[in-house]
Amino acid sequence: MIFSKAENKGSFDSDKYSKKSAVFGTIVFESDQDLDPRAAYLCYDDRWLLELVFHRYKSDECLDKTNVQGDFSVIGSEFVNFISTVATCRIIRKATKAGLLKQMSYGELMDDLASAWRRADAPQSPKSDDMYWVHTLQTVFTELEALGLSEATPKPEPKKRGRKPNAQAEQKPKRPRGRPRKNDDQAVGLL
Repeated sequence: MIFSKAENKGSFDSDKYSKKSAVFGTIVFESDQDLDPRAAYLCYDDRWLLELVFHRYKSDECLDKTNVQGDFSVIGSEFVNFISTVATCRIIRKATKAGLLKQMSYGELMDDLASAWRRADAPQSPKSDDMYWVHTLQTVFTELEALGLSEATPKPEPKKRGRKPNAQAEQKPKRPRGRPRKNDDQAVGLL
């Protein structure tokens, strides 16, 4: 898990690792499969993700208690748990592709998304700028847009800097510059 985080950040240095490798210890994967060590590690990393998902549903959502007595009820309850686990794995995959899990944990993302409330009379396709959202923060809108759950608000084009040209000044004929000259043909009394 630490290796994948360092690889995502681009901060893994094999020279530093080889100098400190004696301190870390050794991880041994024993298998009857002929796998590349990297593939075995990634399988282990996926297995750890499943453990986190199951922990979330057993402790946070309290789905480990069925409170049912019949076989049919137990099967139904476990089926619902299975469907919710599959949905969680799909949410995690989509959030990873959107890059949200690099910025926050899965629990923080779910807390943010739980705060996004929409009125019952809202239209089918949500937009970030419509008035049907209830007490939703701007950061939650960015997360919803990244996940494709809300249509982004179109941003206005940047304004040009400086003054706008005055259209009236361009239409008038330009006045000659400088002082008017005296005309030699004019009579002295007319000035």
